[in-house]
Amino acid sequence: MKDKITLESPKIPREGVNRRRILEAARELFIEQGVENVNMHQIAKAAGVGQATLYRRYPLKGDICLEIVSKECQPLFDEVQAYLGQSKDVIPLEQLYQVIVSYVSFLESKVPWLCAVSRASTGHRPLHSPLCQWMRTTCRYLYSEASAKGDISDVDIVYTVEALLATLHNIDFHLKDEELSTKQILKGIRRLYIDGLKASKSG
Repeated sequence: MKDKITLESPKIPREGVNRRRILEAARELFIEQGVENVNMHQIAKAAGVGQATLYRRYPLKGDICLEIVSKECQPLFDEVQAYLGQSKDVIPLEQLYQVIVSYVSFLESKVPWLCAVSRASTGHRPLHSPLCQWMRTTCRYLYSEASAKGDISDVDIVYTVEALLATLHNIDFHLKDEELSTKQILKGIRRLYIDGLKASKSG
């Protein structure tokens, strides 16, 4: 009996199973149809759960979006954390630029669906999605490090980070609708938010 108990696989709680089904179904629907074209009834049907179960776990579609963004972005968070831990000899502004490169590359691989999901995750506060909050914290930290080392001066870090986030926020629009290349976007960001701030030190 003891051996039998040891070999049995632990059961996943029903709530965990339903959560996984809901998130996977919503993700597929968002990719196929676009976030704005998907409603809660469709998600419940695709996930094979009752609407009561869906609404009990996620009262709003934006709540589902919020969790999907957090899950999808974790690899980016891990990648950047590893990079920062291995590049302590690199000046903070260059670290920041590499973080931006990773950020843009990550979003480009998931354009346009993840950008739309991120915007929908927080209603009228699109720059407060989990992805933007993480990027805000990371950028403020690296700009503060650059300031402490004297690499930049007379820079309003809080405002500069918000301006940078606004620039990055509509990356899918810039890539698809405006047909800007990733190279153009990164070159412009470097000029405005990296090299431009270095120049201001002697200005």
